[in-house]
Amino acid sequence: MIRANHSKFWVKISKYYTKVLIGFFFGKVKYMGQYEERGLPILMISNHFSFYDGFIHILLNLEVFKRRFNFMMLEKELKKNMILTKIGASSISKGKKSSIESLDYAVEMLQDKENLFLFFPQGKIQSIYTREFTFEKGLLTHILKNANNDYQLVYNINLIKYGTKLKPDIYVYYKTQTINTSMNAEDIEQEFNSFAKACFTKQGVK
Repeated sequence: MIRANHSKFWVKISKYYTKVLIGFFFGKVKYMGQYEERGLPILMISNHFSFYDGFIHILLNLEVFKRRFNFMMLEKELKKNMILTKIGASSISKGKKSSIESLDYAVEMLQDKENLFLFFPQGKIQSIYTREFTFEKGLLTHILKNANNDYQLVYNINLIKYGTKLKPDIYVYYKTQTINTSMNAEDIEQEFNSFAKACFTKQGVK
């Protein structure tokens, strides 16, 4: 597997590039949620609908969580753009023996209170109008079974709203969920879907 290799220089560049890119293509970014800082590492679960997702999450982290940003992507895709390791990307090769190392690495990241680890449960890009999210269980199950330290679980749904202006607005919904020892991947999937439904309702999408 390929591990993240954060570079202060490239992280700074990514923040600047993100603000310029989002500002060029979108109007306002509206953050909708509550978060209590507890000084713990964060596992964030989010919907995955576009090229812009990672940039939206960089902004959310800058605005709210202020952690070292980490995310995992397919190794064959990361090898095409290794510079992403400098801003927090690590790799996984699904179905291969090395995937266990990647799963252990995700647990390792959640042992450091400075880290935020982003997890896309769908495993691939789907429509922004996807209402029912089916989780790929491997990574989440492994984390729940093997992460023995305290960490915060954050649900996040990002939606786009088109109005009368040229540029659409981004609505970033987030919610902190308490982790307990009896929780399993199915419980989290159900709770995430309930949260997503509430976000669509607030957005006025039927």
